[in-house]
Amino acid sequence: MNEMVKKTLSKVAFHASWILVGIVLSIAYIHFVSAEQSNLGTMKQNDCINLYQTCDDCSYVNLTSIKYPEGSIETFNLMMTKSGQNFNYSFCNTSAIGDYTYTVAGDKGGVYTTEVIGFSITPSGFAGTLGFYILILVIGAGIITFGFSKDDPTLVILGSFCLYFIGIYTLFNGIDGMKDPVYTWGFGLIVLCIAFYLSVRSAWEMIVD
Repeated sequence: MNEMVKKTLSKVAFHASWILVGIVLSIAYIHFVSAEQSNLGTMKQNDCINLYQTCDDCSYVNLTSIKYPEGSIETFNLMMTKSGQNFNYSFCNTSAIGDYTYTVAGDKGGVYTTEVIGFSITPSGFAGTLGFYILILVIGAGIITFGFSKDDPTLVILGSFCLYFIGIYTLFNGIDGMKDPVYTWGFGLIVLCIAFYLSVRSAWEMIVD
């Protein structure tokens, strides 16, 4: 392999890999800064979820409003299904990624009482997965950089497998904290393109050498 080509490829791989790491770290920072406490936990996008409230002495509890991640509020007066001291309502409008809150109202202790409860929606239904992305990207970037420094295309191909994995995982499950699915698809496709270029180019160099 021409020495100039090797140095160029090494620089491209190094910068591309660490730029991807930087992007994920930026997403992690934004996510942790903006995260809110969620009482119900984290649910999967587009799944129906069970909104609930517990009240020992309520004869009724109504779902009165839901605040969506972009800030819009939908108001209504829907009676929740009673089962003992638990009141439930099946909610299916979970296409938006982010933090939701819903308000319930009932006659707790004979007095009209309201309460606000929160939950989060992510593409995968899991929270705190950014560390997983960062770990895999750092490992992949390190292997790719080391492979180029040692002129070992096998190591470069091995490192590109980490990028393939992250790209495919992102397309199916999105990125925790990134609220626009278009961006997650764009990120996943970019990672796959970089992985494809590195693996095919390294395999070609193995063949011609």
